[in-house]
Amino acid sequence: MTGLATLYDYTKQEPYKDDLVDELLKNDEVRKALGVKGDVVFEVCSDLVGEILSEDVMKSVKYKVEELVKKSKVLLYQGFFDLRDGVVSTEAWVKTLEWEGLERFLAAERKVWRVNGELAGYVQKWGSLSNVVVLGAGHLVPSDKALSAQAMIEDWVLGNGLFEGEPEVNKDKRNFLGPNAI
Repeated sequence: MTGLATLYDYTKQEPYKDDLVDELLKNDEVRKALGVKGDVVFEVCSDLVGEILSEDVMKSVKYKVEELVKKSKVLLYQGFFDLRDGVVSTEAWVKTLEWEGLERFLAAERKVWRVNGELAGYVQKWGSLSNVVVLGAGHLVPSDKALSAQAMIEDWVLGNGLFEGEPEVNKDKRNFLGPNAI
């Protein structure tokens, strides 16, 4: 329909390869480590799962992001080359969030982000919401830019670099998963 090999990365001449993932997840040791039952068969793209989830494909989960951003840190990230769930579409729905910090988030400076001195992308952050544009990546950021993805996630989790600073959320509501959450 588009003439592109994949909407996940418009620079690719062929779709992402998933044969290594398929091989890994069918490995007996990996299955055991993941606690997979013996009769469960891994498929990269299961028709049964697709059928079961088909009615959910176009349903918005924005309300879940709105709940989370009030109670915990939220990291959104997009690969610059992703046409499916990329920068423009993410920025469009983020602008419609019902969250008291939205105006300040939208006014926050988008900062240049570097990994090992190299330009890796841009970070916009205010309070508990962080949004990262990862340069040189498509939809599968950890596959396309592994070092950048690792640095982004580690810095976000640990509150380092451009993710420094305690998010301004209600600390009494941090355990939003309930009393039995791990």
